[in-house]
This record gives sequence, C-alpha cells and structure tokens, in this order.
Amino acid sequence: MSKCIRGLVLILFLPYGQAMADGPTKVLTEARAVEQVLYAYEDAWSRHDAPAIAGFYYEPAMRISPNGPIVRATRAAQEEFFNGLLPELVKEGYSKSVWDHLEVRLLDDNTAIASGVVTRYRANGSVFQRQGVTYGLWRTDRGWKIFLSKTHAPTAALHFR
Repeated sequence: MSKCIRGLVLILFLPYGQAMADGPTKVLTEARAVEQVLYAYEDAWSRHDAPAIAGFYYEPAMRISPNGPIVRATRAAQEEFFNGLLPELVKEGYSKSVWDHLEVRLLDDNTAIASGVVTRYRANGSVFQRQGVTYGLWRTDRGWKIFLSKTHAPTAALHFR
C-alpha cells in the first residue's frame, strides 16, 4: 500500500502538460469540468443510486482501502459493491452528501487529481460522517472518470493552491 500512496504523491509533481501549454483558461475550464463530475457523483450518492455511482468509474478502477488496493474491473463490479454498501449506510442513518471543499489539479490533458472533504448527513440534518476523499480521474470520450479512489481523514485532504 505504501508504494501506491508514494506513487499517488509522485504524480502531484508531474507537469501540467499540453493543457498548461494551451494556457490557464483551458486548465481552469477542465478543472471545472472535473469539479462538475464530482459534484454530480455526490448527487448520485445522495439519491442512493448505485448504478449511477458506478457509472462515474473508469474500467478498471482501484480503491485503496485500509486493507490495501482493491481493483474493480468492470462497471458491474462497481455497481455490485455500491448495491451492498448504500443500503447499509442508509440503515445506519445516511441520507445525503455535500462537498465541504474540493480542489482539483490537472496533471496533463487527460489526468486529474481531486481531493477534498465530504460531509454525509442524516435525514434530520445532523452529521452522519465527515471524510476526506482523494480521486485520480482520466478523461475519456464519455467525460472524466474515476480510476483511483481513497477515503481518509478530513485533515489529510490535499491542497493544491
């Protein structure tokens, strides 16, 4: 797992590539596109929509869990995972998710890293859970897709500015 984390940290130091060469406007536009995808992703969580959540993932995608990396090779595998997880969270009181903050950095034309803090709420508005999340995203012909995900302490969220 430490190799995976070190690899993730190393990609932070890669240049912006062609997107940066095309100017700050393109970088800003693409960063906003990534943000929009991740806001839509949290909206799918708030609807408890496992098929929609699974649709945000690249095939294959890796989740780094406390027990190590887990690769889910297909959308069907992602959907199966979320179909099991979401009902458990709802049973425990989860209702909706909201980004507290989100930062995006383009690494090149097709790769982005995003990190922030999501608060999950109960139906009565009380906080169910607050967690940091970090994603690697790849631009496809169907838009930006998550290929790497890691939940962590909110204080471990990355800051790019």
